[in-house]
Amino acid sequence: MNLQQEGQLSARSSSEDSEGKTLAKNLSLAILALVIALVILEAAFALSEVHTSPDARLVANKGFTYIPHAYYRHTKEGYSEGRFNSHGFRDYERTFEKASDVFRILVLGDSYVEALQVRLEDSFTAQLEKLLNAKSSTVRFEVLSLGHSGFGTADEYVRYMNFGVDYHPDLVILAFLTGNDFRNNSRMLNREGINFYYVLDNHHKLVLDRSLIDEYQDSLTLPKRLFQVIKTHSRLLALISERMYLLKLQRSEAAKGKSGTEGRQNQSLNLFSDLNIYRTDLPPEWKEAVEITREIIVKFKQSVEQHGSRFLLLTLSNAEQVHPEVGAELKNNYKIDFDFDQPDRLLEEFARQHQVPFLKLMPDLRRHHLQTGEFLHGFGSRHQGHWNQIGHRRAAQLTFQFLKDQHLLPLEG
Repeated sequence: MNLQQEGQLSARSSSEDSEGKTLAKNLSLAILALVIALVILEAAFALSEVHTSPDARLVANKGFTYIPHAYYRHTKEGYSEGRFNSHGFRDYERTFEKASDVFRILVLGDSYVEALQVRLEDSFTAQLEKLLNAKSSTVRFEVLSLGHSGFGTADEYVRYMNFGVDYHPDLVILAFLTGNDFRNNSRMLNREGINFYYVLDNHHKLVLDRSLIDEYQDSLTLPKRLFQVIKTHSRLLALISERMYLLKLQRSEAAKGKSGTEGRQNQSLNLFSDLNIYRTDLPPEWKEAVEITREIIVKFKQSVEQHGSRFLLLTLSNAEQVHPEVGAELKNNYKIDFDFDQPDRLLEEFARQHQVPFLKLMPDLRRHHLQTGEFLHGFGSRHQGHWNQIGHRRAAQLTFQFLKDQHLLPLEG
């Protein structure tokens, strides 16, 4: 190789080194710019307090709770913000130990008990605790809220067995939402939920089906667990994750709506609609959901009593039951003569047959609306959805009066 060729090779190598350094520099600048942009976005979301869904965690072999001490800000319906307690529940800070002068009530239910739509102090469990303590000088009452959005009765029973028993409650209240809990208890009808389910075997005995929970637990690889940890500290990542989940849920709902209307009489009301529980001609799948629900409640009551506590089945209310104009609109839209009293009546008859202490709030809440004109469901101009502050307050008053009248409490006088 002559000197000229060596010079050309040296120049080419120098040029390639220079291009490589330039590329590395540009890549580093691009990464730095991306990091800065993400930091700015994260700060912007934090300053503007962009809402994301509360972060849940799966406690191995026990079920879901929220991440202890995680911050939440709920603005989709009503408003609340705060932090979950150290046990992962939306409640005041509690201890598993119970003082000798404390009468403890444990309330299990879904989003109505969780009550993210109102301030914690305005929830019916918190107001019930306040009412009880105002009437007692010798006993201190604690009303613990173990509600969780999307739960059905099977989930609530498992939560009681895995978490609730440890609180040593004197009274356990199962707050049942007739509007969707029947569906939530059917794996066939509740397709979108990663939940615990019970099924009936050939001998009509309940068998716990935890396959979806186990599958989800097995899918939590180390990268997924790391992603969940990071997500709890990043509003941006949590927002992206939530939007992806909502998109998946929308597609699932669209698919269910399409498949659920095929070959059925009332094609405007698909099989998976919660409104089916008001039909006097319940579809077979819904009859089975009612049957499974009844069996779970009996099992729930027996377990509570075996642990030395008393049990109360409390049925809540839905807007279409309490506000006649909402119910009338649904009947007109679907051309179906819904029986809005039917689900409460089904459970009342069942409770009487099985000696289950029972209180239904719906008739009194409806009477309150008709007499006062106050709306107990909804916020602003919308009179549908969850209880508002008035609904929670009235529910607490009615529950307090029932517990007192039935001598389920150690109240003086």
